[in-house]
Amino acid sequence: MNFIKLVWSFTITLSLMLVAGCASGPDLKIGIAPSYPPLAFMKDGTLAGIEPDLATELGKQTGRGIKFEIMAFDHLIPSLKAGEIDLIMAGMSITPERQVVVNFTDSYMKIGQMLLIREKDLKRFPKALFNQVEATRIGVERGTTGEQYVLKSFAWGTITHFDTTEAGIRALEQGSIDCFVHDAPTVWRFSADLASQRPGLVGLFEALTDEPIAWAVRKNDPALLIQMNRELERMKKEGTLQKILNKWLSTRIVVANP
Repeated sequence: MNFIKLVWSFTITLSLMLVAGCASGPDLKIGIAPSYPPLAFMKDGTLAGIEPDLATELGKQTGRGIKFEIMAFDHLIPSLKAGEIDLIMAGMSITPERQVVVNFTDSYMKIGQMLLIREKDLKRFPKALFNQVEATRIGVERGTTGEQYVLKSFAWGTITHFDTTEAGIRALEQGSIDCFVHDAPTVWRFSADLASQRPGLVGLFEALTDEPIAWAVRKNDPALLIQMNRELERMKKEGTLQKILNKWLSTRIVVANP
């Protein structure tokens, strides 16, 4: 009887060890800034969008728990460098400046800067943007790649910097700027999405730039970079990535090549 109990106890212990061994590591701490629909935003008090869905799929594929750390966008890279998070999933564009301080995974989507204008100004744009004589009043959001693009390409223009996307949209509606430059998902959201479009505003869907979107890891964590690229490639091959993009973006999106 004692022998049977001993064998039973050993079997249970071994089973627990095997189950525990199925996990691929500790929780993955993901930094996210939920202010960028449809990539990441809050919906009824819950994280929603492309990045949260990708993170959920990532957890399923790796067997690791997912722990979101919500913060402002400009706090993401400092938090990553400080070791407070393991991974940034926040619709972050790959730029040379960011590549100096973080490593990016392979891109999972390409977007570009686009113009949002008033419908009554359709005949003026996009030509007016490049006409120095017209002195077009351009609105941008601080800290974005749209701001960087405008400062580099239209330094001679009248540029107004806004702290939020919503502030820029209001200025465009009120007539204090002539156009608002932001990335494709934002322009689609305010001009083409029936749930959030603003009457009187029109998006020009020809991209002004070509920007790959990716996840970011610390420079000193090559193992995680390799793992994330492997899991991302799996999502691409199995069609999971395209399914998630189609769920959140009504406009056609092309998955970035590996």
